[in-house]
Amino acid sequence: MSCSGTTRRALMVAATGVGLAAPAIAQVSGFPNRPIRFVVPFGPGSTADALARIVAAQAGERLGQPLIVDNRPGAGGIIGADIVAKAPPDGYTICLGTVASHAVSAAMASEPLPYDLLKDFAPLTNLVNAPNIILVNSRVPATTLPEYLAWARERGRSTFVSGGNGTTSHLVGEMLRIRHNAPLEHVPYRAFGPALADVLNGTIDMLSYQIPATLPHVASGALRLLAASTRERVALLRDLPTVGEQLGDRDFDFSAWFGTFCPARTPRPILEHLNAAMQAAVNSDALRATLPAQGLEPLGWGPDRFGEFFASEVARWAEIVRITGVRMT
Repeated sequence: MSCSGTTRRALMVAATGVGLAAPAIAQVSGFPNRPIRFVVPFGPGSTADALARIVAAQAGERLGQPLIVDNRPGAGGIIGADIVAKAPPDGYTICLGTVASHAVSAAMASEPLPYDLLKDFAPLTNLVNAPNIILVNSRVPATTLPEYLAWARERGRSTFVSGGNGTTSHLVGEMLRIRHNAPLEHVPYRAFGPALADVLNGTIDMLSYQIPATLPHVASGALRLLAASTRERVALLRDLPTVGEQLGDRDFDFSAWFGTFCPARTPRPILEHLNAAMQAAVNSDALRATLPAQGLEPLGWGPDRFGEFFASEVARWAEIVRITGVRMT
């Protein structure tokens, strides 16, 4: 999941100076007394990486110890997630988890994962929600989603891209193909950067992705917005109709969430201490002012609320993967 250089710089600027005036969080039995490893199961330049670095900077100020971002991409997030699942439950290893790494990957795996999502992780904080939008290369002669699907049927084929098999970008296209009998062909890439580049140059027709990485290219005229692949309209793009409004799929919802996790059995006082720092970061005035402008919706949920949501997401995405028949390759 990549984001543009402009977006990344804007997000990084938002982190500067944030939290310096915030009250210090009381120590929990001396925790933390050394740096905390913050595993990000996606590569540098991704939306997950940019968000993690902002949160790490701000939460570190509040904890009195740095959060060291450790990028461990691969296998749809499984490699990085496994590191955290098997780490000591002492609060010194946490994970930036997403809907891809902590819901979709388990549902589409052809073999058992090296961990149990619901048993081996302790949900910490749901940080932000990232709505997906559907776009086409501006040379595609369509200004609405129904027009695009009709164009694809007339041609007998249209391509859509993703940054990996089983990502939300992939599943959006598969659900459109299945539900609306459209000849959409998936072209997977190993990372989103090259995928986006081929949509921009016209090699691929369509993509679905988060706002931060794509909106600058709408402004430049290279991409055209077709729909929000969310249940409700996106706050930043109120004039953009949803898939449900255009096609009648009222339950069509492919938002990407970004949260943090600890290994299971991490003591509750440590979870609450870390969560307080994460919530303070998400709720800072600067971040609250910046995230919506990037199409990211700040949440800052605690362990209990996030835990309930996480369990429901694991079940929901299992059903979506069952319908689409997608499997990890």
